[in-house]
Amino acid sequence: MSRTAETPTTPPFELTAIENATSVGAAIERLDVSHPMDQATFDAVEAAIDTYSVVAVRGQMLAPADMLSFAKRFGTPQINARTEDHVPGFSEMTFISNVLENGTPIGSRDGGRYWHSDLCYMANPSRVTLLNALEVPEKDGVVHGDTRFAAVADAYDALDENMKARIDGLKAANSYCHHWNKKAREFGKRRVLTDAEMKQYPEDVVHPIVRTHPRTGRKGLFVCDGYTKEIVGLPEAESRALLDTLFAHLYRPEFRYHHNWQLGDLLIWDNAAVQHKATFDYGEPLRRKMQRCTLEGTAPY
Repeated sequence: MSRTAETPTTPPFELTAIENATSVGAAIERLDVSHPMDQATFDAVEAAIDTYSVVAVRGQMLAPADMLSFAKRFGTPQINARTEDHVPGFSEMTFISNVLENGTPIGSRDGGRYWHSDLCYMANPSRVTLLNALEVPEKDGVVHGDTRFAAVADAYDALDENMKARIDGLKAANSYCHHWNKKAREFGKRRVLTDAEMKQYPEDVVHPIVRTHPRTGRKGLFVCDGYTKEIVGLPEAESRALLDTLFAHLYRPEFRYHHNWQLGDLLIWDNAAVQHKATFDYGEPLRRKMQRCTLEGTAPY
């Protein structure tokens, strides 16, 4: 499936759905986002994201300033709490990378270990995320480090009516510090935060378990394995059991799309429509370097 969008002042671009079991995933060719873009072309890009949730704009080896300029078309950039991962000179952008410079990591080495929606621990989570592949881990002609996506509206639609009724109106606490220490204990790439250190990071925030997409109106599950700490108002054991049930459903293969990266991909995804998780199937000798920007969305409802 493809279509071409023509505008008076910019070259056309070609939009092609990426074949997989879900409705998620498309690629855009013949578009250079580092050049000024008229509103009609940008509207067509937004429409593609609304339709496919995850869109790869091919062939974009972007300077940080050019990526940030394009990203701002989607809204207000968010400042990540991990300042050590910021792209030098650009506090609105971070590196996701296993690259070391002078023995020091240039960015987050363990980002995406768990399923999550970006900045779901904030009152206004990310609307969209832009991730640009500057280096991809490749060996013997095979690119490693896929990013997996789960379609949260498809997963909600597939719930039985009893479960939909059970979770209607429930809310859950999402926690930056819970995520940090869970990852620190399991993978050892970061140290466990003390109670005093936790105070410098965002406090837990409560969001509805079922979220209405602000642009499409579809309902989707808004709990994730990475950041969701507990369901508010339920006993601990009941909360844990219900979350585990929802996670097992949400991350089933039929709701998932795996993005196999190409060098220069600018991947844009809708955090109200999908969750994501990285694939760590490569070792330290294989370099991976991505630059990321997230744009603020609206409070979930």
